Amino acid sequence: MGLTLEEELSRSLDGFREQLAYPAPNAVFGVFCDGVLAGTAAVAWQSKFASSRHKVLLWGTFVSPRFRRRGFARRLVVRAIEHAHAQGARRINLMMYLPNDAAAQLYRSLGFSTYGVEPEAVCLDGAYFDAALMSLRLD
Repeated sequence: MGLTLEEELSRSLDGFREQLAYPAPNAVFGVFCDGVLAGTAAVAWQSKFASSRHKVLLWGTFVSPRFRRRGFARRLVVRAIEHAHAQGARRINLMMYLPNDAAAQLYRSLGFSTYGVEPEAVCLDGAYFDAALMSLRLD
């Protein structure tokens, strides 16, 4: 969603519960380190119509700074891809705010390609950031 820390902190606990309770086949994955949630990734089918049920959105991919450089993001994204594929998805799409060289490298290494850029996709603390639109075919 591209929320600031303040925006995230203003959300209610019920709002988080609702977000985590999306019905199957939607899924949220987490990795824990020493009992602490270190990172997340999620997949969501954005349409119930057969004409576009083949597309899935990868969202919420994040690893806490103190847990980075341990391969957690890769494991989370791979798990999300495997889940989407097992549920019959043909394509997984994502939006990545720029610049984010580490994430871009990860996604490219997993086969994602950029198909566009959304200008000024998000405004964080008064600054506008573009977003790369990326996609991976699952076959």
